[in-house]
Amino acid sequence: MKRVILSMIAVSALVFTSCSDDNDVKQPVEAPATYAFNGKDNKSNVSFSGQVARLKMAKELKDALGINAKTLAQLEEMFKDGTGFEDASLNTSGKKLRGTVSSATNSNVDAVETDELRLKMDGWIEDHATEVYANWNTDAAAGTAGKLITGSRTVYVSAKGVEYNQAVAKTLIGSVIADQMINKYVSQKFIDDNKADHEAGKPYKGDATKNYTALQHGWDEAYGYLFGLEEAPAKPVNSLNDRKGFLNSYIKSVDNDSKFKGTFDDVYNAFKLGRAAVDANDYELASKQAETIRVSVSKVIGVMAAHYLLKGKGAKDANSLHALSEAYGFLQSLRFVEINGQQVEKNQIAGTITMLEADNGLWSITDDQLDQIASRLGTYFGFTTEDVVSLND
Repeated sequence: MKRVILSMIAVSALVFTSCSDDNDVKQPVEAPATYAFNGKDNKSNVSFSGQVARLKMAKELKDALGINAKTLAQLEEMFKDGTGFEDASLNTSGKKLRGTVSSATNSNVDAVETDELRLKMDGWIEDHATEVYANWNTDAAAGTAGKLITGSRTVYVSAKGVEYNQAVAKTLIGSVIADQMINKYVSQKFIDDNKADHEAGKPYKGDATKNYTALQHGWDEAYGYLFGLEEAPAKPVNSLNDRKGFLNSYIKSVDNDSKFKGTFDDVYNAFKLGRAAVDANDYELASKQAETIRVSVSKVIGVMAAHYLLKGKGAKDANSLHALSEAYGFLQSLRFVEINGQQVEKNQIAGTITMLEADNGLWSITDDQLDQIASRLGTYFGFTTEDVVSLND
């Protein structure tokens, strides 16, 4: 009888344990239909206003560098001080583009290299406001800044053939947007460093008025750099007719090509699922989505760099120098992306950038050199030059 009772107790214990284990099983994390998330107060806890401000600043600066209407002091104020914008709300945002250039906390770019890039961009802005402005009505040629017209396109280039609004804009895509996304907000280190505070429910920067944690906010900030200018940011539109500038435009351009179809959805879905995983404290799943974002964004920049290099082949005219100026900026941006899970090192791109800057710069680069650089990028990112040459940009 005693054995029977003990056996029954043992069975009961097994049943209890089994039920307890079932209750402890994690429920699968599902992505919402749109990028919409609420905090404990049942109010939206998605916030990326700072990213929207920087994107708007970048657009105004790019536009200003395409015309002859601002003084050097005014352009420097926009880039360095975060003021002087037509959109008055930007002037009180507290955001500064120059200070954000190459500033991601988990990047392998050191302070010396960061200063070099910022000074290079300062130089571009100064050259535009002095050299290019002074030759606004001069016919551009190798070694001479000025105006170049081909068909319906008019460009204003430096003595080295650089259209500075394009060089600045495309460099900002990597040194601000991609850098902040890849090397900060969706980096593995950012997840690891902030998950303890997230699990403890600590509000962002200890501010009790914030209904999100640093990990949630960081994920949203990365999202804002890509989709913050959409009409409905929670549900971005994947259309060539609805591109919003900078990285947003180019992920849509790349996705529009059949060889890269799915890129947009991969990134958007990874953002949604990753944020849901963060909310559920599923860091393994969040890390997988972060990797998808880093890989996809990196490839978009590699694809566009190669595309514009190839588009710049042939006679040097307004169209080819416009394309090469875009390529020049995208090549600067490559320093901030990943190849095979590792951030690109300075020595991997330094020679290529030097090639475009040598002698008379973009006027001097040969078709063979452009083919070589584009082919090398294809090897790094897994595409062929035929894959990228016909993209709709």
